Amino acid sequence: MSTITNPDMYSTRCILLLSQLLHINGIKDSSKLESCNEDLIQDILSQWKNHASTKLDPELEIKVTTRAQLRELYGNLLSKFDVSDTVELANHVYFFRVDELQADIAKYKSEFTEILNE
Repeated sequence: MSTITNPDMYSTRCILLLSQLLHINGIKDSSKLESCNEDLIQDILSQWKNHASTKLDPELEIKVTTRAQLRELYGNLLSKFDVSDTVELANHVYFFRVDELQADIAKYKSEFTEILNE
């Protein structure tokens, strides 16, 4: 597995965005990813790379540029999260992301309380 297609190289937020972009563009599974036109693939990759949420992580550089790389990453994501299609992937990653955000809120709430009590 190359670095480009390794799911561990991407944040949950980044994976959620990709899964949402695939879903809203009708790419429900691997067969749809294979059969859609190349312009759609390039449009999805462009939106993913240039989205405001992607820019929140300045260290992240999305290097996926081809259908083959996207297909490999997609397959690796399905395997990593033990799901079979885009909807399941998006749902799984969504709830994982919500858990991350709730943990962050609890951490910041605790830090804020500590600062107030100083």
